[in-house]
This record gives sequence, structure tokens and C-alpha cells, in this order.
Amino acid sequence: MTRIRIITLGCKVNQCDGDEMARALVSAGYEIVSRGDADAYIVNTCTVTATADAKARKLIRKLAREHPGARLIVTGCWAQCHEKEAALPGVSAVVLNVEKVSIVEALGKLVPPPDGRGNALPNGHDGRRACSPYPPYITASSRTRAFLKVQDGCDHHCAYCAVPSARGLPTSKPLDDALAELRRIADEGAQEVVLCGIRLGAYGRGHGGAFGLAGLLRSLRQVPIPRVRLSSIEPMDVGDDLLKEMADHPTLCHHLHLPLQAGDDAVLSDMGRGHTSADFSRLVARMRGVWPDVSLTTDVMVGFPGETDEQFERTVQFVREVGFSRLHVFPYSPRPGTPAMQRSDQLPAPVKRERAQRLIAIGAELAQQAALAWVGREVGVLFEERKAGRLTGLTRQYLRVWCDGPEERVGRIVSVIPHRAERGELEAVVGTPSGRTAGWPAADHEASP
Repeated sequence: MTRIRIITLGCKVNQCDGDEMARALVSAGYEIVSRGDADAYIVNTCTVTATADAKARKLIRKLAREHPGARLIVTGCWAQCHEKEAALPGVSAVVLNVEKVSIVEALGKLVPPPDGRGNALPNGHDGRRACSPYPPYITASSRTRAFLKVQDGCDHHCAYCAVPSARGLPTSKPLDDALAELRRIADEGAQEVVLCGIRLGAYGRGHGGAFGLAGLLRSLRQVPIPRVRLSSIEPMDVGDDLLKEMADHPTLCHHLHLPLQAGDDAVLSDMGRGHTSADFSRLVARMRGVWPDVSLTTDVMVGFPGETDEQFERTVQFVREVGFSRLHVFPYSPRPGTPAMQRSDQLPAPVKRERAQRLIAIGAELAQQAALAWVGREVGVLFEERKAGRLTGLTRQYLRVWCDGPEERVGRIVSVIPHRAERGELEAVVGTPSGRTAGWPAADHEASP
């Protein structure tokens, strides 16, 4: 068979796109490989920062150098925003983000499928819809956790962000299609599904009724997947209807990734975030009222143009006050075409680097505190793999757990009791493995703190 390797950089939505491309290519008769030599390589790029751009260029050059006889296709957000630059020496084709759903046709022009099957898209599909009609690609080794993109695009236009240019206007997978794919995921044995979107909270916006994120979660109560996780949601998109649905949802993981970006109101306003620090604090209080054991993770940007020492200190103080369980810290990176790039008060790289290092250290402290809160308490863990001779997996609160145990516990939700926390992760001993009684894992209903 014709061997294709897809290498994805960047966010979970990009990972979903990679999985959907894999499903389409398998349906057309190609073989997807995760390592080793291939007849064609597809690089699914990211452009969220200048570092992401550099990683994409470096990887493409490396593949072209090491596999001169193979076809090389570049797609993703960097290809969308920098189409001409993406056509590096050795690149056979550049496929724009909006054309990912046409990947079978694009590849077929370079490497025909071995049995001559399908370059056609599903009936009525125009090749430019952001939410692919193909179901997620799940292999035997990835059935523990599946990712499903239900939303794409954003029109919020934060001052620093190139995503609207890379992803286009918001689109949503129709509710019936999403549920059909979720049932397929359940049938294939996944124990957890992660709902993904560029702006997940905007799912179904403009359609009204049950066609919204709260409606999707409500419908998911009937799908026998033990765990449902939200990838990331903007704080301004968490409304009363969503909080009400979260309150007693039987399978929704008690973890939210709420991007903060800054804890100073002037910086938030300059960023065009659409919320204040007080808004964020109120949301956190409401979330903890709904889920006392909720784990909150976040993104924090440092060194935004004009950010003063005092403003940065307010962010530091705010992050500590909220008590996040994990921080994703990154220095501001100028993105072409964004308002922030045009500002004359850009900060020196050493200032951004020092601020990032300081917040990363604080994030490590917060992660350790969050892990310590679970020592001695029974908790359900979905074990994903055996690594370095030990089982490892995640709790509903997105805490990493390590313990000894037999291989057959991989892909199962197991009750464990953590006895030690180190570097924000838990060491545990196994309790009783949970089965799937009537579709739901009894051991996954952890006690509240």
C-alpha cells in the first residue's frame, strides 16, 4: 500500500484535522504510518507564534533533506497565512487550511491511491467547509481518548491573534452529525472524547435552540462514552445555560481550560479580550460553586506591547489568587497583520523571556499545590499507556497519575489512591478497576474536596 505519514504541529484542533485527514486517506485506500519511511509526508502546521513558524520551516526542510524521493505536502495555519513561504524547496504542494477536506484529491494528483479509489468528496460537499464531514480517525492504540472537532474559526479578533486569518469565520458541525460521530467513537471503544474547537463556546452560534454547546452536552448524556472533556473555552462564552448543563452532567470532566492572557485590565483591554479580571474572578467563583473539585488551567501571555512592570505584577498576583492548577505561559510574539504588531512600544526579548520564566516557575508551584490536594483521596484514572515500565493516565481534573500495574489496565478507568505528589503529578497505588456498567464507569465519580 502507499504509505502516508501525517505530522501535526500545534493545538488539539489541528490534531483533529490531522485525524480527519487520516480517516479520509484510509477510506481512499492509503496506509497511514506514524513512523519510518513513507511515500508521502503531510505537515500540518501551526502559526500561533513565531516559534511555531520556525518549527514548521525546520521540519519541512528536514523532511525534504532526509526523504528526497517522497512527496511533501504542507498544510495548516502557517500554510494558510504564508502560502508562498510554505512552498519551500522540496515541497510538492501547499494545501490551504480551508482545503484540508480535499486532501485526498490533492494527494491523489501526486501519489494515486493503490486501488484507484475515491478522490471524490461526500455528496453535496464543496471542499471548503471548515468542519470536515469525515469522522475522527481512531486506531487500536488511540482508542483510550478520541478528539472530535465540532467547531472551527473565530471572529473575535484579539489584537495579537492571527487565528481569524488562519481559520476563517466560525463554523459548526451540525448537531446530528456530531452525535453520529460521537456514537461511532463510542462503538470503537473510546473511554474519553475531547470536544475541540477554535472557539468551542461559539458552537452552534446563530442557530438557536438546542444547536449550541449546552445542547450538544445535553444530547451527549445519551451516548455511552464514560468521559467527555472540553478542550478550551473562552471565559466570555461560559453563560448560564452552559453552567446549568455542567452542574449535574454525569460524564463531563471537571476540568476547564479558560484562557486568561493577562490579569491587568488595561492590558486585557489593549488585547481586545472582551472581559476584565473581575469578570474572570466571578466566573471562577461560579464554576467552583458548580464543581467544587474543578481544575482550572489557563493561557497567560507576557510582554504584550506596552505592558509595564506594574501590570505584569498584577497578572502575577491574579494568577496566584485564582489558584490555577496549570499555566501555559508564552511570550508575546508579533503576528503579521495584527494590530499589536503595529504598535511602537514593543518590549525587548530579554524582558519577555524573564517574565515568562518567572510565571513558569509560579505555574510549577501551583501545579504542585493542585496535585497535593488529591493525595490520600480515591480518584478515577483513565490509563493511556505504559511508559518507562509504569502505567500513566489522567483524572477527570486533568491531573497526571503514575502507578504500577498490569498492561490490561491500559484503556480502562481505574480507581487509585495517590500517596505522593511530585512536580505537579501524582504517584498512586491501584484500588479497584472500574468496568463499564450500563455504559458508565462507577469509579470515575470522584469525591468532592
